[in-house]
Amino acid sequence: MMIQQKNLLDQVFDYANRANPYPIYEKMREHPVIVQDDGRYIVSSYAEISALLQDPRMSVDMRKSYSQTEHPILIEGREPSFVRLDPPEHDWQRHQVISKFTPELIVGLRPRIEEVVKGLLDARRQEREIDLVDNFAYPLPVTIICEILGVPREDEPFFHAWTDKLIRGFDVGQRGNPEARKEAEQASQQLHDYMGGLISKVQQQPGPGLLSAILHDETQEKRMDKEVMITTSVLLLVAGHETTVNLIDNTMLTLLRNPQSLEKLRREPALIANLLEEVLRYEPPVQFVPRTSLTEMTIAGVTIPKGAPIFLMLAAGNRDPKHFAHPDRFDPERPNIEHFGFGGGIHYCVGAPLARLEAEIAVVELARRLQSPRLLQDPPPYRSSSLLRGPRHLLIGYDRLVD
Repeated sequence: MMIQQKNLLDQVFDYANRANPYPIYEKMREHPVIVQDDGRYIVSSYAEISALLQDPRMSVDMRKSYSQTEHPILIEGREPSFVRLDPPEHDWQRHQVISKFTPELIVGLRPRIEEVVKGLLDARRQEREIDLVDNFAYPLPVTIICEILGVPREDEPFFHAWTDKLIRGFDVGQRGNPEARKEAEQASQQLHDYMGGLISKVQQQPGPGLLSAILHDETQEKRMDKEVMITTSVLLLVAGHETTVNLIDNTMLTLLRNPQSLEKLRREPALIANLLEEVLRYEPPVQFVPRTSLTEMTIAGVTIPKGAPIFLMLAAGNRDPKHFAHPDRFDPERPNIEHFGFGGGIHYCVGAPLARLEAEIAVVELARRLQSPRLLQDPPPYRSSSLLRGPRHLLIGYDRLVD
């Protein structure tokens, strides 16, 4: 039976609902699959999302959709990066990155991440409040991803402005905003040109960083050409900090709303790993992912035509009561948290181990060092994006910084 709902997706896109989209997701879950009046399909139940993330009949390449309005701005430049390509192109490009973005590299970053975290907090020693976004959650992952890639940290103001415009215009909720789309397209080109110039320098003169390692890898039979290298590097630069910013901010916002959990973390920092998994379920940085069907398929009794735009509502699935007991309750000690916080299937987030490590170190130190922290504004102002959901500013007051 096909269920039609006119406004549910548009309600999610509406900024007025950014602070609390979960009642909308609850409404969506009344039916596992819903078609909107404009032909977009919503999948919001845990079981169906889990299956579709693994289903080879689903494509991440929205150029294959019959809906021209769903074609995204290419953040990466003229061509999409591997996160928006299907096999076999996806598999080869992803392998080039994973072969260098190794567990050993991530583990070895711990001392440097700890150093950056300490420096950012020490800089606030004379203050009694902090905007966690601007003063901490953003500069931490940006510093680390720049060092990993070999991107000059002093160029951050440029790609910060470009990324903000990209994220705003890339959001599907902005498809009717020509100004945002135009700004995003211009920013995309500027970021593409910037990374193209940087890669040209690295091609001529090898240096430290992941980009140089990939470009000058003599062990690979086939190497990325310059255009593919540009799209990959832009992806790593943008995705390498955007999700982590939201993860840190959403975690601290949730903890400050649940002070007993914050106090327990302060006493027992080993709880952080499971606590972060619960945040990734409860307040995920990525709310949904778009897909399109490569063939006609039937999901939960609903026949979806070939080329249909399909939205897998990850945040809705993360609170499905058929899979999670008391899903609207934040429980840092919840066992067996199988969430969609980093997606799933062959497109599972490459940077998930780094995001987890950065957030673990950051949140433990914030819990330890901020004495009597408190929210100065709740709800905080949110970013415009409905896809990458997190505070634009998160003002926290505190009595002092503990050494």
